[in-house]
Amino acid sequence: MRRKIISLFIFLTIYNCQNFSDKKNINKELGLALFLASRTNSTNNSSQSQIGKEFADTVTLAPGHDPNVEYQDKSKAVNGVRGQGCCAGSLDVFSLATTGTKATIVLEWEGKKIINGEGIDFIVFENPFQNGTNVNSIFMEPSIVEVSIDGTNYCGFDPKYENSDQNTYSKNPIHWTRFAGINPVKYNIDTNPLKENDLFNLSKSGGDGFDLSLLSNDNSFNIGCTNALKNSIQNNGFIYLRITSATARINSNTGNNFLQDNGSLDGKSTDIDGVAGRYIINR
Repeated sequence: MRRKIISLFIFLTIYNCQNFSDKKNINKELGLALFLASRTNSTNNSSQSQIGKEFADTVTLAPGHDPNVEYQDKSKAVNGVRGQGCCAGSLDVFSLATTGTKATIVLEWEGKKIINGEGIDFIVFENPFQNGTNVNSIFMEPSIVEVSIDGTNYCGFDPKYENSDQNTYSKNPIHWTRFAGINPVKYNIDTNPLKENDLFNLSKSGGDGFDLSLLSNDNSFNIGCTNALKNSIQNNGFIYLRITSATARINSNTGNNFLQDNGSLDGKSTDIDGVAGRYIINR
């Protein structure tokens, strides 16, 4: 989680946009910024009733769930996406651990499944954000996305870390191929609601889109994937969507876990804001 960095961005925005007659007011303004940041996390859930059918609405598995711990309430993963645009990260999220069983969450659409259609079939919304004006420097917490029919055997999208130096973390999204948690989120159910056509236009919604046509039969993560399962999901759709912190998985190029952004300040990794499915049918 990048709360300290987010708070600093909010403070700098206030500082740059207002004239301070007295330097003593800085502490007061910073306190206000931090208060507003905390309010973002506790957004009124009345918007939940407005969430469209596109959005995953059921948390099937969330070992890290603890409603009494900040950012550990699993309902935040299905209560509406609240992206903050290019340069800030949402706080209305469920955070995954960096390793272990708590590094995973499984979502589904109650009574529905997602099928393969034209273009991207679903979008994962996390909370990465741009570092200043540099579009090639993003505070990211990459995650690995996999889908399943039975909730036991999964297939993914063969994510690859493609930095020339595999032992050095890169903030450039271009080095993280077929991961989620890479692109800032523009869609916000409260302040920037989008209709279906715009929602699945990544230039307007942000987030990371996945196309089932690109599903892989790779089983290097020992997730139970076979070519037959891959073909079945592509032809018939999936029910369960699993998101796992990349830091909990081994990079086959190094034999070590995928690297973590040093902007993660609280020991947590991927922050899930929500998932939208495009082509939805009854099971």
